[in-house]
Amino acid sequence: MMRNIVILGASGSIGIQTIDVIRKHKNKFKLLGLAVRENISLLQDVIEEFKPPYISIYNKSVKLPNLNYSPKVYYGREGLEILASLSEAELIVIAISGIEAIYPTQKAILNNKKIALATKEVIVAAGKFIKEWLKNTKSEIIPVDSEHSAIFQLIKNRIHIENIILTASGGPFFKNDKKDIENAKIEDVLKHPRWKMGKKTTVDSANLVNKALEIVEAHYLFNVPYENIKVVIHPQSIVHGIIELLDGSMMAYLSPPDMRFAIQYALFYPEGPIYKWEKLNLQNLILEFYPVDDDMFPIIKYLYNVVKNGDIYPAILAISDEIFVSYFINGQIRFSQIVPLIMELMEKWKGKSNIDNIDELFSLIEWVKKESENLIKTYSS
Repeated sequence: MMRNIVILGASGSIGIQTIDVIRKHKNKFKLLGLAVRENISLLQDVIEEFKPPYISIYNKSVKLPNLNYSPKVYYGREGLEILASLSEAELIVIAISGIEAIYPTQKAILNNKKIALATKEVIVAAGKFIKEWLKNTKSEIIPVDSEHSAIFQLIKNRIHIENIILTASGGPFFKNDKKDIENAKIEDVLKHPRWKMGKKTTVDSANLVNKALEIVEAHYLFNVPYENIKVVIHPQSIVHGIIELLDGSMMAYLSPPDMRFAIQYALFYPEGPIYKWEKLNLQNLILEFYPVDDDMFPIIKYLYNVVKNGDIYPAILAISDEIFVSYFINGQIRFSQIVPLIMELMEKWKGKSNIDNIDELFSLIEWVKKESENLIKTYSS
C-alpha cells in the first residue's frame, strides 16, 4: 500500500535527500505535496518526475515554472499549513529551517498526522506545547536528526536507562586554536568535515550551537532530565547516539554519516527500512571520543546552567541563533560573535521564566527580533 508523503522544505538538504529515498521506493511512497521558500526552479525536474498534486511556495512573488501538468499551488504560511493538514497525507516531513516551522507542525499534529521532524528549533522553542498537542491526538513525531533518530531506535521498549549521550563531530574547528574561530571567514565555517548540510545547520555545527539545541530537543522528545543528557565529540561521525544503562553498560547506534539512514527509518516507521545505503566497514574502523572544550565551545556549559532558570531560555536560544546566523551569513557580524550575542541577549531577558501559552511564545519571538536588532547596532557602532 502506497504511503502519501508531504515534504515541507523540499529544496533544502533534508528535503533533497528525502526525495532521493522516495525515488528508491516508488512502489512504497507517493510524493503528495512539496513546499519550498522560493527556490522552486531547483526542483522543476523533481516536480516533473513525481507530479505532486499540491505545491506551496512561501515567497508570494515567485511563480511556478511551466509544467506538463496542473498542480494546486498555495503561497505563504497558509500554504504550509494547508499542505501539513491535507486529508490524504499520511506522513509530513518537516524540514523547514527555523521557527516558522512551528505553524505547520501544529497543524499537522492537530490533524493527526505522523511527522518526520528535522527542524530542531520547533522542539526547542515549543517543546512543552508540542507535547500537550500530541496528548489529545493520534499524531506521532519521529525525529530525523541523526542523533535523535539513533536514540529513538536505541531506547524503544527499554527501561533502566540512566543517560543518553549525543555525539558531535566538532565541526571544522575541533582541533584548531581558539584564534582560528576568532578569524574564521564564512568559507572556513562552511567546510564541514563530515556532513553536507544547509548553511544555517553547518554554521551551528561549527560552534556547537546545534548540539545545545539538540540537548533541549532530546529533553522534550525522550522525557529525559537535562543532567542525564551528555555530549561527546566524535570526529568520525560514525556513532550517532549512545544510551547508558543503570549497570554502566552502553549501547550505540553506528552508521556512515549519511542522513538518508535516518530519513528512510522515519518514512518506513514503524516498519523496518529495506534499502541498504552505504555499508559500514568495521575493518580498520577508528572511533575517537573527546570531552567538549568549554573554552572553545562555551554554549554547551552555558545552556546547562541557563535551563535551570526556566523553559523560556532555550526558546530565546533557538530564536536568537536563527537571527544571528543570518547576520553572519550576510556578512554583518563575525562568526566568533554569534555565541556571545546569543548569551548577551539571554541575559537581557528580565521577564517570566516559563512560557504558559503559545501566544506568549509568539510575543517572545517579536521581543527577540527587536532586541537582536538593537544588539547588532551596538556591535557594529
